[in-house]
Amino acid sequence: MRRSYLFIPGDVPRMLQNLDVFDADAVIIDFEDGVHPDQKEAARQLTRAFLKHHATRDVAVFVRVNAWEEAAWFQEDLACLSGSPLSGIVLPKAHPKHLTDVVFALEEAGLPMQIVALLETPEVFFHALELAKHPAVSGLLLGGEDLTQALGVPRTSAGDEILFARSTLVYAAKAFNKEAIDTPFTTVDDRDGLLADAHKANALGFTGKAAIHPNHIHDIHVAFAPSVEAIETAERILRRSETLKSMRFSLDGKMVDKPVVERARALLLRAAASRRR
Repeated sequence: MRRSYLFIPGDVPRMLQNLDVFDADAVIIDFEDGVHPDQKEAARQLTRAFLKHHATRDVAVFVRVNAWEEAAWFQEDLACLSGSPLSGIVLPKAHPKHLTDVVFALEEAGLPMQIVALLETPEVFFHALELAKHPAVSGLLLGGEDLTQALGVPRTSAGDEILFARSTLVYAAKAFNKEAIDTPFTTVDDRDGLLADAHKANALGFTGKAAIHPNHIHDIHVAFAPSVEAIETAERILRRSETLKSMRFSLDGKMVDKPVVERARALLLRAAASRRR
């Protein structure tokens, strides 16, 4: 599971050239909302040339193509990317009714069958399970800005207006063991707000968070890393379980059973994976 997905506009050469030094687990080269319509072809050609001539290190590379409904742009995106060394695509305004056609188009273009589905319309949250169960969908990504615009409500730092969307996405993703990726925090210079938002996402069950600025990556990783105290508690739980040869016992006055032991084991695996990155 990837902790961070950094959006990079496809028409900015210096951002592309540095995409593997930002320390993100994945980058999303943007052909959609982050690129002016007049610059979309420039973004395609620049990205294609970059991917052809620059090997990326230790970072997954996705491209947010234009939405399926933008048929001409979508087809031009895939035609330009054909054969490029990508990890997959991010599909805006994702809906299960389009997935068969999208997968066929990816196959025709010689691109990986790995789709991060971007959920950003009110209707699609009632189809989240259908998206998550599709074998080509590797993760669900929340588009908080477009969603709140569609809902006609302000986007707030507290995030109460997207709680239903967040929870629905997490439940669907976890039901099929897919990545659950939270929406970016869009205020660049509010570190306390970013950390609070990322910790909330982690507490809700998200596996990672998208970002729109490289400076957000470190704090996202901090928020999604288990704390020292949590690691120490998990280690004590596993030691006690192994010593007693039991999945049911008392520790510090609290009852521990199998789900708690398994959660402790999963936390330590996540901590080990974070240290390796």
